[in-house]
Amino acid sequence: MNKSDVLKGYEAGNSFKGEELIRIDLSHIKLVKVDFSEANLQFAEFKDTNLSESNFNYADLSNANLSGAILRKAFLVGANLTNANLERTDLRGAFLGGSTLSSTNFRDANLKGAIIGSPNWIALDTFSAHTNFEGANLENTIFGETTPKGVSMLGAKLTNAYLYEVNFSESVYHPQQLEEAIINKIVQSSPVKPAQLK
Repeated sequence: MNKSDVLKGYEAGNSFKGEELIRIDLSHIKLVKVDFSEANLQFAEFKDTNLSESNFNYADLSNANLSGAILRKAFLVGANLTNANLERTDLRGAFLGGSTLSSTNFRDANLKGAIIGSPNWIALDTFSAHTNFEGANLENTIFGETTPKGVSMLGAKLTNAYLYEVNFSESVYHPQQLEEAIINKIVQSSPVKPAQLK
């Protein structure tokens, strides 16, 4: 299946649930409210694509490029986001509970009001790239009963973020970032210096 097939299917209101779409390039187009659940989208290109309210539940988006994409209120529950690039992506109100986050890039992404919940954080080893929320907007975002592993949140905005039983002992951040968050049973560590990520 290629880009033309997807566009024709989109216009016809078709679902792409479970489809094999490895390395497909769907950049710079509009694909709103599309069902990509359980699809294989490894190495797919969605750069600057409007994917608002689309369903990526349990899809494999490992190594996919979603930089600059619009994913407002999108569903990414259980999605594999290993090595995915979501830099500058609009994820306002998105659902990411149960997703796999390993070396995932959320730098400067807008996750205001997103439900991150308790994803599957994987830090491969000391030398692997870390999951990056640096400069991201995490206002009103919900984290629950989770331990972010191998994560950098330096410069992330956590105003009114709801942190329920979050263990930041394996994350990199500045204590001041948590001052405006809504905290319930949080575990902090001595903040790790950025140099320790290198």
